[in-house]
Amino acid sequence: MSSPPSPGPTSLQITTRDDRTFLMSALQICLKPFRPHLIKPRKELPAGSPELSAHSKAKSKCHITPRQVCGIWIYDMVAKNATATREKPGDETRSGKEEGRRRRIYYFAGGGWQMPPSPEHWKTCAELCIRLPQTTVSIVSYPLAPNSPAKDALPMLEKLYPHLFSPTSTTNPTSPLAGEGEEEEVVFAGDSAGGNIVLALVLHILNTIPSSPAPNKLLVISPAVDLREQPQSTFSTSLPQADQQDPLLGIPFTNSTAANWSRGTDPSSPQVSPLLADVDVLRQTGVRMYGISAGNDVLGPPARRFAEVCQEKGVGGMWLHWEGMMHCFPLAWVYGLSEGKEGLKWILEALRE
Repeated sequence: MSSPPSPGPTSLQITTRDDRTFLMSALQICLKPFRPHLIKPRKELPAGSPELSAHSKAKSKCHITPRQVCGIWIYDMVAKNATATREKPGDETRSGKEEGRRRRIYYFAGGGWQMPPSPEHWKTCAELCIRLPQTTVSIVSYPLAPNSPAKDALPMLEKLYPHLFSPTSTTNPTSPLAGEGEEEEVVFAGDSAGGNIVLALVLHILNTIPSSPAPNKLLVISPAVDLREQPQSTFSTSLPQADQQDPLLGIPFTNSTAANWSRGTDPSSPQVSPLLADVDVLRQTGVRMYGISAGNDVLGPPARRFAEVCQEKGVGGMWLHWEGMMHCFPLAWVYGLSEGKEGLKWILEALRE
């Protein structure tokens, strides 16, 4: 049996951390008895793209403009303060090209494919607007299960996809698909279920319609990459251990939400399980992959394996796997947790790279 190709010098770089503060440890211990009640959907939403109400904190910091494209609601966020907050001394010396380049981040928020963006999502997207110069964050309100499962929602998103690339901007400048016009970096980002949609949607379109535009970057946080009923034999050792430590999700909950989303679709299809997709198209089109996964998260082992597949295929980018962290821990920056702040800082650096 032939061994997989060795990662090249430009392949995705995977970094692993295992440090954890006492406060984060205590928080996870306190949360675990309440799983999965903390993330249980409050109500079912009707079929189609739900109209959203922006969080008050986000509205206080950003101009938020709703629009509807191909039946999908999109909320464009631009910081009211034109001067971006610097992460550290020296950032003000960034080149004029960096400051002048426009960036568009399409964000797909998680929520088990069943819930609209949370206050943490709105606040995080607002923070990205504030801290990154010339950046617009557009929250995509994709159709939600159970009334809009993948078989209904994904065709709507596939129809929307080409409209997410401005005709006056380039796509990926390193891609053979790049057009002409004013330079704009296009990023598709998402967490959890939203990360699943980002990966599945982009990989499916680029693999089936080669002439499609390609984003510059993909950014995913704790993505769901394998919707087959878990645990699978591939993760027979790591998944039960992650399930034992996971304070938020757990295997029964993720199996249930995945079944709701994939109803009417084979869970082994790359259209819903991007771990099973051909990621080589990302290397071919120059799309850079950035991701964060956590050790105390049942979605962590499959996500880490997805990162390794990207590395083996020579896809460029960076990935942070943090043992001891819980699902979507970067969103915890809003509560002042140091690991959440570190996660947000990593995301900002990835987007600036």
